[in-house]
Amino acid sequence: MTTSSTTPQQAGVPTAGRYRLDPARSPVTFRTRHLFGLGAVTGTMAITRGEITIDPAVPQATVTAVLSAATFHTGSRARDRDIRSAKFLDAGQYPDITFRAGTLTQSADHRTLAGELTVRGVTRPATLTIDSLQASGTNFRARASARIDRYAFGLTAAKGMAARHLDIQLDVTATQT
Repeated sequence: MTTSSTTPQQAGVPTAGRYRLDPARSPVTFRTRHLFGLGAVTGTMAITRGEITIDPAVPQATVTAVLSAATFHTGSRARDRDIRSAKFLDAGQYPDITFRAGTLTQSADHRTLAGELTVRGVTRPATLTIDSLQASGTNFRARASARIDRYAFGLTAAKGMAARHLDIQLDVTATQT
C-alpha cells in the first residue's frame, strides 16, 4: 500500500516493508439475503494466509490473501454443506479463494485497493474499500469492505432463493516480517 505523500509515518499508515496476515486475528464476515430477499444471512470465512508489501516509492500494493472455501459458515449445517458443495463453491476441487492486488488509490476521504478475486477457478476484478487503517509499531490493522457478485464467478445456482451479492467485511491484522 502506498500513500501520495512521502512523510515518514502519517497517522494510520504502516511503515514500508513486508507484512504477514495473522489468520487468528483476521476475521472475514459477510452478509447476504435468501428466500427471495426476505431473510438475512450472515456468516464467516477464514483467511488461511496472506502477505502485504508496502513500498512508498511505488504506486502499487502487493497484497495476497487466501481464504478457505471449506470454512464457509452461516450456522446452518445444511446451508453450509450446500454452499461448500459442487453446486456453489466446490471446496473439494477449489479449496482456496484468493485475492491479489493491485493498485491502492487514495483520495481525501477514502482508500481503495483494486485487484483480482479468484473463486472456483474464475478470476474477476475486485475492489476493496479500506474503511480504516491503524498502524502501531510493527503491526497494523485494516478494515475493508467489498460487494461481490457471485454470478460473475459462475455461481448461479438457486437464483431467487440465494441473493446475487455478498457484502464482505475484512478486519485484518498484519505483522511486519
